Amino acid sequence: MKESTIGAAFFSQTLAVNDATVKFEIWDTAGQERYHSLAPMYYRGAAAAIIVYDITSSV
Repeated sequence: MKESTIGAAFFSQTLAVNDATVKFEIWDTAGQERYHSLAPMYYRGAAAAIIVYDITSSV
């Protein structure tokens, strides 16, 4: 069983795509209700978002 994220975890990757440089900033934010108010500061100014969740979780 994977441990829940507390607050947020961060990963950054810069890639060359065609003639452009793309910087990915990947945030793994906590899903627990007590961290709900913190989420907007992590995705403010984002150009895109990907939502990932566990479909096998009954919670």
